Amino acid sequence: MRSPSYSGRHRAPGRHRAPRRALRVPTGLRAGFVLPGAAAAALVVTATGATVADSAPVSAAVSGARGANATGKPTTQETGPGELDRLEQEHDRLQHEQQREMQSAAAQSRVQTAHRIARTAERQAVAKKRAAEAVKKAEATRKARERWVMPIKGATFTSGYGWRWGRLHQGDDFGTPVGTPLASMSTGTVRFAGWEGGYGNKIEIQYWDGTVSVFGHLSRVDVKVGDKVAPGEVVGHSGNTGHSTGPHLHLEIHPDGGAAIDPAPWLHAHHLQ
Repeated sequence: MRSPSYSGRHRAPGRHRAPRRALRVPTGLRAGFVLPGAAAAALVVTATGATVADSAPVSAAVSGARGANATGKPTTQETGPGELDRLEQEHDRLQHEQQREMQSAAAQSRVQTAHRIARTAERQAVAKKRAAEAVKKAEATRKARERWVMPIKGATFTSGYGWRWGRLHQGDDFGTPVGTPLASMSTGTVRFAGWEGGYGNKIEIQYWDGTVSVFGHLSRVDVKVGDKVAPGEVVGHSGNTGHSTGPHLHLEIHPDGGAAIDPAPWLHAHHLQ
């Protein structure tokens, strides 16, 4: 017979489990009162023997902090609508500054190009002007070098080119006192200077175009063979030497160094008479 003090099945000593205690809910948390989600979660975790710090999901829920995810990138909460607007504005500002810098660089490049073109045009103008001046100077030099002058001034024409006394008189005679200066008729080279028979003291000059002039009956010769002479340069003085009947200059003209011609037409063609 079973003892009245036992009811139900027999339990061996030391093997039975302690009865579970019911979770006691504070009075303030009973029916009709709802905790916020974070507080409720903390309460449940605490009741089951775990700490809030040991549970990452619960900790994130409780703290509500914004942080970085596993990739290190900002979370969605960090780049909310306001932050996105700010980033877009910053992006637009940077693009605007870049465009402005590009426009400024382009404008500066255009200015530099315009300056370079202007300087090139200026240099070309200066070079053109200098070339024109050089040409003008060279032309003036040429004209000065190739100009023609009469060999004697203030003389009187006394005899012309032609036959007389059975022989050809090959030039024109100009009566003038002894010692009158005689000038080179243009740029040339002295090819004879000295005494020659009936000419007395004689000078021959070959000019730049090949023409040769002959001066006869001089009282004095002031040049020698090979001398370079310029237009109007004094080369001797008139006289009465050789076959002469009075003081005068005997002038002959030999084109290209050939035979003598009548000096009068030649002098007229060169604007000397």
